[in-house]
Amino acid sequence: MQYLTWGINKPGTKEQRTSLIRNHWDFIEKYNKNLIARGPVMDEQDLSGVIGSIHIVELKNLTEAEDFTYNEPFAKAGLFKSILISPFKLELERTQFDFSSNPYFSRFFLYCPATTNAKKINPELIEAHKIYCEKFDENFICHGSLLNKDSSWQGHLYFLEFATKHDTDKFLNSEPFAKSNIYDKIEIYRWTMGGPENLNAAGALS
Repeated sequence: MQYLTWGINKPGTKEQRTSLIRNHWDFIEKYNKNLIARGPVMDEQDLSGVIGSIHIVELKNLTEAEDFTYNEPFAKAGLFKSILISPFKLELERTQFDFSSNPYFSRFFLYCPATTNAKKINPELIEAHKIYCEKFDENFICHGSLLNKDSSWQGHLYFLEFATKHDTDKFLNSEPFAKSNIYDKIEIYRWTMGGPENLNAAGALS
């Protein structure tokens, strides 16, 4: 099973997070073979400010996903005000670690939960979504479906890189589920790939 874990930071935890970052990396390293995507959610106005942490990981069951989530050093230290754990279905044939990044592009996380009255999705809409996303393959770091515990569809997640945020808006404006008003309120965040291997020359994630 694949799971999304998303911890949203409490205010004022920057220094504590910095002090725990190497413990966090050591913990996550144990799951390297299970990882699909990982990285910090960042403050749009201050990219040095991390407002959350996301991991998509392959584990046996929800119990293992909860163990992973709550034993991770940031969570264990109480840095998060809330944590989302959700079954997930990857809709790419690759993981984040197979993606060839453009160093001049910015990265974005799009959280697109389904409306509460979303029912069984029309197969034609699913096919239109698939065809549409194929056009943006070179922009996708990761994307897939949020699922309920009974494996019913609950929304989409997109991790993309574009030259500007305007390109992200254009992507959403024509995305078939968005055009059909299947999503509830869409949230757009800055995001980047995590881990010490993604530090830039200045020692920061970019």
